[in-house]
Formats: sequence, structure tokens, C-alpha cells
Amino acid sequence: MLSSKQWVMLWQECQAISEEKKTIGFWFKIKTFFKYGITHWSFYKQEFSKIITTFQAMYYKAKEKELSKQISDIEGYLNGVDKHLLNDLCDNSMILLKDKLARRYEGNDSRRVFSEDNLWKESNDVLKEYPVILSTTFSSRNSLNSDVVYDYLIMDEASQVDIATGALALSCARNVVIVGDTKQLPNVVTEDMRVRAKAIFDTYNLKEGYQFTKSFLQSILDIMPDVTQTLLREHYRCHPKIINFCNQKFYRGELIIMTKDNGEDDVLSVVKTVAGNHERNHYSQRQIDVIKNEIMPKYNFNPEETGIIAPYRNQVEALNREITDIDAATVHKFQGKEKDNIIISTVDDEISDFADDPYLINVAVSRAKKKLMLVVTGNEQSKEHNITDLIDYIQYNNFEVVESKIYSIFDYLYKQYTEERIAYLQKYKKISEYDSENLMYSLIQEIIADNKYSSLDVICHFPLNMLIKNPQLLNDRECQYAMNPATHLDFLIYNRISKKPVLAIEVDGYEFHKKDTVQASRDLLKDRIMDLYEIPLLRFKTNGCGEREKIVGMLDKLVG
Repeated sequence: MLSSKQWVMLWQECQAISEEKKTIGFWFKIKTFFKYGITHWSFYKQEFSKIITTFQAMYYKAKEKELSKQISDIEGYLNGVDKHLLNDLCDNSMILLKDKLARRYEGNDSRRVFSEDNLWKESNDVLKEYPVILSTTFSSRNSLNSDVVYDYLIMDEASQVDIATGALALSCARNVVIVGDTKQLPNVVTEDMRVRAKAIFDTYNLKEGYQFTKSFLQSILDIMPDVTQTLLREHYRCHPKIINFCNQKFYRGELIIMTKDNGEDDVLSVVKTVAGNHERNHYSQRQIDVIKNEIMPKYNFNPEETGIIAPYRNQVEALNREITDIDAATVHKFQGKEKDNIIISTVDDEISDFADDPYLINVAVSRAKKKLMLVVTGNEQSKEHNITDLIDYIQYNNFEVVESKIYSIFDYLYKQYTEERIAYLQKYKKISEYDSENLMYSLIQEIIADNKYSSLDVICHFPLNMLIKNPQLLNDRECQYAMNPATHLDFLIYNRISKKPVLAIEVDGYEFHKKDTVQASRDLLKDRIMDLYEIPLLRFKTNGCGEREKIVGMLDKLVG
């Protein structure tokens, strides 16, 4: 029986002959007879593709058998090992620790309480009573007085510490243990600090390892390449299917995953938005709508154990406005945290280098303990990305990759739907120079064409001063705005018989109506006026969704 290694060599040799467009000759058959024991030369009369496929199949069969034997041997070894060894070691270590503490503090009726002044004036007494001091890296040098030198300094998350702060911390200890991960996000360096640090770096001709833009951990590794290093290989946080992406992508498969895979079918999932230009200034309302209206109702997560991660502050701020009971933050804010369930909103329509940063992806994915959901654009991408590798990994492991069902009438505005937009608008009368308003008019016409709305009609650009006949309820500013001939409602749905207004509809372009613009202040005035005269008003942002459902829902409520 040939080994998997022998089968793969046969496979590669045949592949090479095939690519050179040669035929299998006499000497190759002789070699395979003596080297691999293949006696049936008639086997080589088949097409190359069938020969290579056979070798591939035999390789996988042999490899599977070898791995099964390897697993069986390991299981046999483990069955012969004392299963309580690790627990016994932990128990005995705790006994030793407690014995040491008991001997040190025996005879003390109570622990001494120190004031803030004591930290400076009686530092040695503080250390005798409390031998472990917890501090930020920046404050470690002056937690106690300047004469104190610690036996050991343990610096955690050293990849997020800058070189100046790290060097300061080193000055207060005889020995140091630096803990961090060069595959995770480094410390944040502002552009101003980057420029100032470069000026110092260039002036004094420092070694590359002292670049301020590097983390303290990376600087140590560059400056002292022979320093003792230990890889903390055992991983206890994430579900195996989650962390194995990071393991294969970033750690060369060197992590030992200690969590257990129970065959869950919803550990990983991807939701792709419909194609379109949904991102606005590092903010995607469509991805927020996917999270609110598709992911959250489907999974019914515990808010305390759920987090949403986005690469941009604008997206995080919008998420926090709309989803108030779940922690949403940038990846930098989430480093060091963990949640059972993590939702990643990638935001970009065209995946950017910033959102696709490998450190960022590594941190974001490894925050999830039990479930990871990825919300991405449905647009085709121009090149390979870490994010697309993650999607491919999820597909390879047979987890769910679905197309979002959330759409908007305004999706027709995007360049991906040029032909569809033209065809759609040709069916209806053009009432505006803006296609956004033409699309909304077409949608309203479709809705009120239903028999149950037969008493309704719609009018476009209806002047507000024709609707508000009696301005007594308005203050001076509101009255001036309402009576201005240029102030109008984009659409007014009314009763054909009574001529009474039923529902007003406004279409708000994102750029023109966004927060803190002049138009946004006018929108608030209009909302206030409509509310005073009890005329329902719906506003639709051109980057929103679900217009049909919202209009139908409101009309059903108003006209029964």
C-alpha cells in the first residue's frame, strides 16, 4: 500500500508530463514499476485527466487512513495518561500559595489600611503588605515613590503600548515579562504625533527598531531579536470554527484550540446587502437595517452578551443611536473585550485597505466566543481581501451565506441598476427633475392602485400655505416658513371625496438633509407644523429601506 506522500509524488509527476504535453513513456512506466509497484501498464492508456484524478483520489484515501491512525495513536496515549494530572497540579499550586500567604500574614488580626500619602512616604511598608501593584503602563513608574524598584514588571497588551511609555515602565523593575500579540492592533499614533516623532527619529539617526510608530512589543523584538520568546499557543476563548480562521490566516496553524466543537450549525454566518452605493462618509444605513431587521429578530440575542464591531466611528455612532441596548464600538475599543455573539459591520461598498487591515480583522473575529455574524456589501470586489477570505472560509465550512432581502425603491438610483431604473420610470409620469422623487411617486401610484385605497389620490409638490389656512397655532418663525410660497410637501396623499389630507411624504436626500445642515433645521420646522395640525408625515431617506411596507402600514392605520 503506497503512502500519501508517494501518491502525491505520482500525481505531481503525471501533472508535469501533462503540462509539457508529452506522453507517458516506457522509462516512466519502468520507474513506477520499481518505485511504486504499479504493474498494470494498461492503466496509462487512459486520458491524462483520469490518471491524475485517480492519483488524487488515492492520495486522499491514503492520507485519511494515516490521519485516522495518528488520531487513534494520540487517543491511545491520552487514555494512558493520568486525567487528573492538570487538576492535581492546580490544586497543589493553590495549597502552596495559601500556605505561603498564611505564613506571611499569620498573627495579623486585620490588614493594614494605607492612605494616599502612605503610597509615597511608606512605600516599602505598602509593598510588604501588598506585594503586587496594579497600574497602567504610564503610571507604573510613580505608583509608589521613585526609590522603589520592583522584582518583576508584567506588561500586558504590550502591542498597544508606545515605545516611550514602555521604556518609562522598564525603569522601575529588575526583570520584565512583556505580554502581547504582534498580530493584533498596535498602539494608535495620531498624524501630529507621527510627524513630530519622525522629526526626532531623523535628527538623531536612530535605529529602525526605535520608530515611534511601532508598538513597544514590536520595538523590543526588533532591537533584541534574541530575547527569550514563548508563544502562548493554547486558546480557550472562541468556538473552534471561529478561532480556526485566525489560526490558519494569521498564526500559521500554530495555535492549539482548547474549546470544543459540538457541531453547531450557526456559529458563523454572512449577510450580503443588495448591490448598491450604500456607504456615506464611512456610514452604511443599509448594513444597520440588516442588523436591526434581519439579524436581531432571527437570533434574539441576549444584549449583555452581544457586541457590534465596525471599523469607523461614524458607523458606530449611528449604530448606538438606533440600537441602544447593545454595545457597539470600533475594533480598537473592543480589543481586550469578548462577547458570546459578535456582529461585524464592514460598512464599505468597495472594501478599503483600512477596513481590511489584517490586525483589525484578527481582533474583530476573535472577540466572538460562540457566534460570529458578518454583514458585507453585495457588490463585486475588484481584488482579493482578508474579508473575502473570511467569507470563503465560512462557505468552505458549510455555514450560511445569504443575500439580504432588505431593499429600497431608491436602490434604483445606484449605477448598478441604471437599466432597471430607466425601464421602471418609463411606466410612470415624470413629475420632478430628481429621480428620487420620480421613484417615490411611482411607488405611491402602485400602492394606491390597490382597490382598498380606491378613495385616495396623490399630488406632488403641494404648497404648505394651501394646507395651513389658519396659522394661529404657529409662532412667528413657523408662520413665516409655512406661509412662504416656496415651502411645499413633496407628496400629499388625500381623500378624493372629502379632499382632506391623509398622509404627507417627504424624500430626503442624504447630503442635502443630513444633520446640522440648513435643510435639516427646516425639516424640523415642517415636522413641528404637521404635528400641530395633526397631519401624519413620513420621511424617507434615500439611503434607507422598506418604503412600501411603511407607507402601506401607515395607510392601513389611517384609512382602516
